[in-house]
Amino acid sequence: MRLDINLTQDKEERNVFFTSDFHMYHNNVLKFDNRPFEDIHEMHIALEERWNEVVGPNDIVIYLGDLDFARGDDKPSVEGMMYRLNGTIHFVMGNHDKYADIKKIGKFASVNDYLEVRVKHMFPDSNTGVLKVTETLFCCMHYPIFEWNKKHNGSYHIHGHSHGNIYHGEESGYYEGRRVMDVGCMLHNYTPISYKTVMDTLGVIPIKSLKDRV
Repeated sequence: MRLDINLTQDKEERNVFFTSDFHMYHNNVLKFDNRPFEDIHEMHIALEERWNEVVGPNDIVIYLGDLDFARGDDKPSVEGMMYRLNGTIHFVMGNHDKYADIKKIGKFASVNDYLEVRVKHMFPDSNTGVLKVTETLFCCMHYPIFEWNKKHNGSYHIHGHSHGNIYHGEESGYYEGRRVMDVGCMLHNYTPISYKTVMDTLGVIPIKSLKDRV
């Protein structure tokens, strides 16, 4: 699916954020990620508070999968939290998400396996520094992928799933010289990260043309 977001004509300022892998009601994730919470309930409170500290009612959030492990009586509390979160949320499915359960949560503006987000915004010209209208592409999937649309034109790949595990070890080279980011909440202080931060962090990486990659 393609999502076009035009931030240049808004009367009120809007922002676009990314996050993933809340793993609500997943007790083992506290140990797995070394999450700094006494229990999952403290984690849920922190996730909600930190989201609403940075995301406003008019903002857009791309959530990249693995929302919860809730069962039975815990499911309504997950939905309740989603409705308390600010902004419009577009959901990208993770491996632990069940499509029927996610669709039942009416908060989500869309539910996708893959989402291309095109953000039209004002950005300084690389030569003059003068602000101009620019369209930036973010290719969003729960899983990290090796190639993505318009990579050679400077687009960004946003993913979750990995919990930071491929930032080190034999797969660490995956990120070197590539405009790709793991937006798992555990890597960003359990707070959604804005598209501007993604660009500030990765935009310094040179774009490799198709001929440079041969």
